[in-house]
Amino acid sequence: MAATMVSVWVFLISSIIGINASGELSILHSPESLSFSGSSKTFESLLKEIFSASLGLSVEENSEWNGLLITDPFNTPEAVVEVYISGISSLGSSADFKSKKYPLVVDEYEPDTFDVLKHRINQRFTNGGNKLVNINLSDSDQLLSYSNVLGDLDIPKVKKQSLQHLKSSVEEDFQFLSELAALKAVTEKVESGAISADNIIDFYNLRINSLHALRDFHGPNSLQTKEAKKLLGEALEELTKAFVKAYDGSVLVTAVTTDIVHTRRAIRSVSGNVELKNSSSKPTVDEDGYSADYAAIFNIILWFGVVFTFTLIAIVYALMDMDPGRDSIIYRMTNTRMKKDN
Repeated sequence: MAATMVSVWVFLISSIIGINASGELSILHSPESLSFSGSSKTFESLLKEIFSASLGLSVEENSEWNGLLITDPFNTPEAVVEVYISGISSLGSSADFKSKKYPLVVDEYEPDTFDVLKHRINQRFTNGGNKLVNINLSDSDQLLSYSNVLGDLDIPKVKKQSLQHLKSSVEEDFQFLSELAALKAVTEKVESGAISADNIIDFYNLRINSLHALRDFHGPNSLQTKEAKKLLGEALEELTKAFVKAYDGSVLVTAVTTDIVHTRRAIRSVSGNVELKNSSSKPTVDEDGYSADYAAIFNIILWFGVVFTFTLIAIVYALMDMDPGRDSIIYRMTNTRMKKDN
């Protein structure tokens, strides 16, 4: 019952998310084998299908979205790069380079794009060797853990740079500048030749989370937020150029922005409160994972099944040996030749 209540609450709030939360899918670079056109909206839950189709992998969910056309199915890109930016609905015109943009309906509580793509790629390439990178740029330890792909990395540090409005002494600004430094460190490694084409598909997911706090602190239309978007746009342009060069153009580079951070926190809070209120009604479980009522329930089901089975067998045999005689016209009608009354 408790689990049902949690599901109901999450469903109701998720419906609100689908109406209010928004985002944007930006195509920073696509190879000639893919054609992105139109401006129709798509759903965040379909991103894994869009990326899978782009890589030539099988998809599990059909969509009416017509923004993607695969012009050459025998020459699909060798890699997909997704830069996931939470806390803002759009980069706006912060980037100087051209990109194809699509409105994004945020309909997922927690995006599972990377996990699904990783599973599908591993199913397709059982021998391994694919570069599957999932980095939260605010986590330096996670960044260093991918040294086998990116090579040896030093912990990125915020370098002195000419900033007009952002200040490294402000915590929110510093967190953003730290993630920006990590993004630039990845770009430098890609430019240095740490990544190269190897005829098997790869997937990169880079996450930026600090813009949410920065925007809340300074305001969505503040000079600090605008400068942060501009710096991020420039960094994305350099990252795109690096990956295009590394894969000789055979790469799809995207940026996904979403403003769902506050709503996700609300869902977690509601879910946690409902589970807490219903925790006292949960049955006690022993160290092996069995409830205290397990033995009683097991015996009831077992002996009911045994009795029911033998009862059914006895009824079947009794019906097979029954002599209809003159008792009922119903039974006698089953005979091929009915006896006539003299």
